[in-house]
Amino acid sequence: MNQSGRRRGPESGYLVFDIETQIDKELVRDVFAHDPNATPQVAYERFRADNDGGFLPLTVHAPVSVVLGWVSPGRLLEKVEVLRAEDGGEEELVRAFWRKLEPFRGTVVTFSGRIFDLPVLELRAFRLGLSLPWYFSGKSGFRGRSERHEDLYDVLSNRGAARLRGGLDLLSKLVGLPGKGEVSGAMVQELWERGEYETVHRYCRRDVIQTYFLFLHVELLRGRIDGDELKRLEQATVEYRRELEGE
Repeated sequence: MNQSGRRRGPESGYLVFDIETQIDKELVRDVFAHDPNATPQVAYERFRADNDGGFLPLTVHAPVSVVLGWVSPGRLLEKVEVLRAEDGGEEELVRAFWRKLEPFRGTVVTFSGRIFDLPVLELRAFRLGLSLPWYFSGKSGFRGRSERHEDLYDVLSNRGAARLRGGLDLLSKLVGLPGKGEVSGAMVQELWERGEYETVHRYCRRDVIQTYFLFLHVELLRGRIDGDELKRLEQATVEYRRELEGE
């Protein structure tokens, strides 16, 4: 329901989402190891070394957490939903995400989602043999640069013309948000392998809530809302802000 009491359908509103991933070590072994006797773990360690321990290509990432922030047409965050890989495996996680996005007719909001989150989920859908006719029709507008996908990194970097070193953490702190906190994306692989699933989900949820508030500031910057509307929305979602502050 929205504030007027009317049920909000999939044709309207905004969807803020983020994913966390682990590396598909079996895929790394099968494609990059060049050693039929290598275990997935050994193949992964060699591949990381070959990449100087840096961020590995999105092609070998598998989602373990997807968090969805459902936002009304009036930009009010109404619900935050967590999809967990440990509940039904990666396949069910990917299917659940696409079951929600394929009928959605509103606007997607992400931070670098155009170059990471959506390509990862597309490749995993490809692997599972899913059919996504609306998403790939071009009518959805989610895949490219369009008003139907508000990639905040794209907006604030002038579509990549400027490099925003510091990313979401820096931009959040610029507008008075608390930023990333103690957990970082570089820790997710180890946390997941240790079975600290809820820590990963909380981290992903935090990113979605922070992206929502950053979205409001971007809307102010673009003249789509004014300062009074920003304050009203922040007051109406104060519980989410307190969650970021750890209250």
